[in-house]
Amino acid sequence: MTSVLAIETSTPACSVALRIGDTVTSRYCEEPRSHTRLIMSMVDDVLNEAGVKARQLSGLAVSVGPGSFTGLRIGFATVQGLAFGLDLPVVPISTLQVMALTAARKYSLSDGMAVMPVLDARMGEFNCGCYRLQNGSVPIAMMEDQLLSADQVLQAFNQCEPGALVGEVAQFQEPISFEVYPDALDLSEMALPMLTQGLGQSIDAIELVYLRGNDAWQKRKRIRAV
Repeated sequence: MTSVLAIETSTPACSVALRIGDTVTSRYCEEPRSHTRLIMSMVDDVLNEAGVKARQLSGLAVSVGPGSFTGLRIGFATVQGLAFGLDLPVVPISTLQVMALTAARKYSLSDGMAVMPVLDARMGEFNCGCYRLQNGSVPIAMMEDQLLSADQVLQAFNQCEPGALVGEVAQFQEPISFEVYPDALDLSEMALPMLTQGLGQSIDAIELVYLRGNDAWQKRKRIRAV
């Protein structure tokens, strides 16, 4: 049976999930600046609880941004080491797309609803996307992930007319908004069928997505739409 180990470290939350068919084992915590210390113990915990050896995995999944520069690098480096060591394919998925599904699960949002995930990128800017929920499956992108000012986020909200703003939303006064961070539990749900369909990639072909372009982190590559 296909199995996927998903790792999500792109925000102050850190999470790992192992999904085998309909069975999932996961860990989630919100301890900013502790991802390096926590991530491998969380991986060991879910594997041990499920009684699975790393060499038995079918593949891996990782959120590739946008998000915290350091957080993304920690998750990617962990997946990179596992992928090289175990010769496993990797499914890369947008952090904001994962966040949309996490919000849907945690807050029982309706199928067909559009949601706008937002992450604070600092310096007065926000990583923002818009996704339509579809029956617990992969949310469909209605707008590409992009870096926006606060005013531009509100303009995009008015244009896309989503049913909710989700993520780091404290700065915004939209009447329907939900605080949430992406969770590997939902990353694994999206990645498992993709892995089964042979959509996993070589880790060498995957790069992180940073939406801010004029500084030391300038590196941008759009992953294939899913």
